[in-house]
Amino acid sequence: MSPGGVVLRRVGFRSGTDEELAAQHLVESEIDAERHPGRAPQPREAYASFARSLPTLFEDHAWVAEDHGGTTLGCCACWSNTAGDTSVMECSVHVRPAWRRRGTGTMLARAVAEEAVAGQRSTLVWSTYDSAPAGEDFSRRLGATVARVNRNSDLALADVDSKMVRDWIADGPRRAVGYRAELSKGPLPDELVADAAILHNLMNTAPKDDLVVADEVISAAQAAEIDRHLVASGRERWTVFMRTPDGACVGGTEVTFNSWEPAVAYQQNTAIDPGHRGKGLGKWAKALMLAHLESDRPGVSRVTTGNAFSNAAMLAINTALGFEVVEVRTEWQADAQRLRETLRRPRPIG
Repeated sequence: MSPGGVVLRRVGFRSGTDEELAAQHLVESEIDAERHPGRAPQPREAYASFARSLPTLFEDHAWVAEDHGGTTLGCCACWSNTAGDTSVMECSVHVRPAWRRRGTGTMLARAVAEEAVAGQRSTLVWSTYDSAPAGEDFSRRLGATVARVNRNSDLALADVDSKMVRDWIADGPRRAVGYRAELSKGPLPDELVADAAILHNLMNTAPKDDLVVADEVISAAQAAEIDRHLVASGRERWTVFMRTPDGACVGGTEVTFNSWEPAVAYQQNTAIDPGHRGKGLGKWAKALMLAHLESDRPGVSRVTTGNAFSNAAMLAINTALGFEVVEVRTEWQADAQRLRETLRRPRPIG
């Protein structure tokens, strides 16, 4: 019990009880509201469904911090990915605004670092957002290194140049003769899960900047499990697959929808196989998706996405479409052993 009577309690995420998940949801909802005032909050039921359907490729650990009266002050989590780098553990530390700078963040981060070292994970990776600057300040005081900087951007569909979108769609088959685009809405049929894995794995070609992590490569079976998880957590996905003349998938784009945010589409993976770039396939895929949003999902008014500032090719497309930066996400990395020693010092960092 420390500091000031704060208790750190290990809890479940995938295996969390209703009470444990409610505590974590409380903290994360407050952080989300800090970052995005006015955005519809994720319902606790959807949060719990997300946790309990977490794909098996993730090994998760979680803790909550409470005061002596049982008030939840913060939470943290870390997770490894069997499809990714076995030396890396991703993590998050959240402290409710009213309880910051009292040592609670140090306690939570220490639990994560101890778990990483115990699990023989040499590197910890996490993200902070300029819309919640306390996270960046804490990361710098931990001695972490900036690994990659990303822009989160929004596109108001009412402002999209519809003629340009139509031109990109028309130019697609002219520039890439014989290629075709295929749209899939909702849960993936069995015959498309291998292509979903291809699209996911093509994201490894995106710039990593100074992020020292190996590629994450999933199988078709894991892509199917991720798809089931998406549905179980109250989300829907649309995917445009780009195909060569012989039908092989060489990339595409996807968006997801949260059931509690009917006016928002979340642009997820967009990638084209390097051997098939320079043909306008990325423009074709994204333009076709926007056209279908306009015709088939008229209630959607905004598309939101994220890209590394170094991803010039993708940013050129997004800038042309009218995406505007609304938030900066910074990815940090730290040596787990060194971070554990820093956090073992008696003076709290945050």
